[in-house]
Amino acid sequence: MKKKILIYGSYGYTGNLISEIAAQKRLPVILSGRNHEKLVNQGERLKLPVKKASIESSGDLDELLSEVHVVIHCAGPFMHTWKPMAEACLRNQCHYLDITGEVAVFESIKVMNKRFLEQNLMAMPGVGFDVVPTDCMAAYLYQSMPDATHLELGFMGLGGGISHGTAKTMVENLGRGGLIRENGELKRVPSAYNVKAINFGLKSSDAVTIPWGDLSTAYTTTGIPNISIYMAATKGMIRGMKLSNFLAPVLKLNSVKNWLKKRIEAKPIGPDKHQRKNGKSMIWGRVENSNGAIKEAIFVTKEGYQLTAEMALLIAEKVVAGKYRSGYQTPAGLFGHDLIFEIEKTEWVMK
Repeated sequence: MKKKILIYGSYGYTGNLISEIAAQKRLPVILSGRNHEKLVNQGERLKLPVKKASIESSGDLDELLSEVHVVIHCAGPFMHTWKPMAEACLRNQCHYLDITGEVAVFESIKVMNKRFLEQNLMAMPGVGFDVVPTDCMAAYLYQSMPDATHLELGFMGLGGGISHGTAKTMVENLGRGGLIRENGELKRVPSAYNVKAINFGLKSSDAVTIPWGDLSTAYTTTGIPNISIYMAATKGMIRGMKLSNFLAPVLKLNSVKNWLKKRIEAKPIGPDKHQRKNGKSMIWGRVENSNGAIKEAIFVTKEGYQLTAEMALLIAEKVVAGKYRSGYQTPAGLFGHDLIFEIEKTEWVMK
């Protein structure tokens, strides 16, 4: 029986963090991506096997996945890469995991539920910071108030930053505006559609609505029909998001996106080791029912990229051990709201 874990996009910022932990734990992994030189260098450094494969080549993927039990797909932007990998998983009897936070990707993979069910395979996108902590918060609040009609989730990072890959995904989505879920349906709204002050427990901040993956996953996990997701933001960030509503036609131009991506490449690749070790993520949630009853909760967990690396491998190990359910699944929907507390240093601030 196949037991190997594939880390595809292993030499990217997040993929490399996952690979480093896998090497420390001596897990049966294969590292892969399309760049032969980067793969070889990474494999030699971590003393792990590597295999080059292009996401555009079904032949490459079929050969790669022939000896793999579960894939951790780390090569974004996922709007361009999820489908060939998911299709390859179906052809080769592999479970599919990824670290996306893109609503459209969750919704698209959800449509493939029947195909994964028929092959007794699981598809679980969003096994990192996007969306495990917030999905666990949504599940906890729903358990506390099963008749909730409105759900708000928010997050704030202290001492971290973003990777090149995350920044490029944000560039890809420029000009598309915001998103909320209203009466069970996804609804396009302007960027920075709503702004509110949130007490995250360790710190208070203004926060702004964003098109985060929980607009898909939290609805799947809880069935709550009205959902908004907030991210802590500075006043300057909020002004910029509101301005983007007027610049949407320009921001959608490929020439503008390519220029922004070049600017991103000139910046640090992501949070350094010290930032990942000492950074924190604060997760806030609030539900309300039709009678006006309200329940809020807050927990603190690790810095986002560190959390992603540890959580992605934790879930992959569960799958290898047979702890999975066929079809499309959400993290908290399958493993429960306590999943996040399997990560060290995660603790309630208010519940």
